[in-house]
Amino acid sequence: MILRCRKNGMGCGDISKQMKTYFKFKTVSATKAGDYYQVMFHNDQDTDDEPYFMIQSQFEFPDDGECYFESHTEELIEHCKAKSVSLSINKINLSYGEELHHEVEIEYDLHGTDFQELVSMLKEMIPEIKIEMKPKCKEL
Repeated sequence: MILRCRKNGMGCGDISKQMKTYFKFKTVSATKAGDYYQVMFHNDQDTDDEPYFMIQSQFEFPDDGECYFESHTEELIEHCKAKSVSLSINKINLSYGEELHHEVEIEYDLHGTDFQELVSMLKEMIPEIKIEMKPKCKEL
């Protein structure tokens, strides 16, 4: 599921700079292959047009801590440093972007991915990440 809304009720100007994107995915996977790290949020559908959001980093060559942010939503694709990231057991909030500012909130289920493994990998990729250990409360 994808939801976009205007940030702070602003109604004019560049809409892309005023939007926050919300995703809800069934699972997250964290993989490491040599000097390459990847965290992918998806619905585990294994189709070419499956919605997803991915964060990749490589440590083979110096790149000043930049990550590659990729999504099925093309305007969210960018190679840059994260401005802020916070992670809880079922949600991640990201802020990144050089030319356009992107704010992305992703809700997910772990489904077999160890939360500590996810935390460890994201801390290596984005050392400034904030970790919240308690689960999000569900509304009644």
